[in-house]
Amino acid sequence: RQMLFVRYCLYKERSENSAMSEQSSVQHVLTKSQLCYFSRQFSNMFGLPVRLYRQQEKIYTYSPVQLAADPVILCIDALLQETAPLGYFSYHDMFYYGYVRHQSYCFVAGPVSELAISEHELKKLGGSLHLLPEQFSVFAAEMKTLSGMHPDTLLQAMILYNFTVNRTMYDISDLRIQQREQKTITAEMKENEILSDPENRNPEGHMRSLSIEQDIIRKVQQGDVDGLIDGATKIPAVRSGQLAPQLLRHHRNFFIRLETIVSRAAIQAGLPAEEVLETEEHYISKCESLPDMERIKNLQYHMILDYADQVRKLKQCGGSQSRLVRNVLQYIRSHMAEPIRTADIAAYCGKSRGGLTTEFKKQTGRTLSDFIQQQKMQEAETLLLKTEQNLSQISSLLGFSSQSHFTRVFKEVHGMTPTEFRKSQG
Repeated sequence: RQMLFVRYCLYKERSENSAMSEQSSVQHVLTKSQLCYFSRQFSNMFGLPVRLYRQQEKIYTYSPVQLAADPVILCIDALLQETAPLGYFSYHDMFYYGYVRHQSYCFVAGPVSELAISEHELKKLGGSLHLLPEQFSVFAAEMKTLSGMHPDTLLQAMILYNFTVNRTMYDISDLRIQQREQKTITAEMKENEILSDPENRNPEGHMRSLSIEQDIIRKVQQGDVDGLIDGATKIPAVRSGQLAPQLLRHHRNFFIRLETIVSRAAIQAGLPAEEVLETEEHYISKCESLPDMERIKNLQYHMILDYADQVRKLKQCGGSQSRLVRNVLQYIRSHMAEPIRTADIAAYCGKSRGGLTTEFKKQTGRTLSDFIQQQKMQEAETLLLKTEQNLSQISSLLGFSSQSHFTRVFKEVHGMTPTEFRKSQG
């Protein structure tokens, strides 16, 4: 009797689960109007144009931006051939479109890009869409108003849409990490190991290259600009391995690797991470724009010394342990072209004027006015040596009342006039 009761319960549970499953599947076949409604809400939430297709026919479109032409037409045929239930589609490595399938419908959102697209490229896109030349600028401006979005964020949005309409659950790793591709990569890496010529291996060279990189890191963290200048000839002294098949791409890749290493060393030495990462972007972007190896190597040299010099200046003003000193330094750098008053710095740091000067001298051993002057003179050195601006321009950039005032202060600090300093440094 107990066994019969258990069997009955199991049978009933299976029947109820089956009924619930059938009911669920019926409930989640959405109507066209429901899909259009959710698509519109999705567009308003993420700021993206959306479309809804049934088979190959577009039956609904909604956009927070009024575009002169919809760029999706350039790739929609290929996108609709995608067989995965959800994912994203890349158009010429410029834009991404996300998509989700529901029964015979396909929802498409985008375009998005994680990078800023130049106006020139957007105008070319307008040409591909057969816009008139007078429409190019307006179209480019409209495209720039679309939300910038990382592909992974777009995938997360597609996962949310998919769960709402299909009730299937995915994590981003389910879409990103493809096991078949992982097996292919493993096989290719093993094949490269077998085919690589032992005669071309250079373990001594790699260790020498590593030693030089570690020496650079150490000197950057110490702010040892002079040591880096003395050892500059060692940087290209060994093979760095082959980082790309083409020579120019190889040097760009080496620059990016070294820039990343040096910038992280600068952050560990105490430079503000946000400023360093912004500088890193500028250097890498500049490297990518240079047309030859020699200019890349000169940029590489400049980049290393730049980080080391910033660390040196930080250490001269109290190092990375003091939040107060960092705040003072940030204010001075942001207001270098203005007369800098102690009261303004105190307000920026949230302290009284007297409290700021007392605490600053206790931490650094110098007065705030001396520190402001030191920072302006260091910036003056940089402008004199690395730019061709005249003394009038430099004095204005540093917030001095006149060129003569700037010259007098500079001579008091350096023992020579700005012109004499510039000549003495070649």
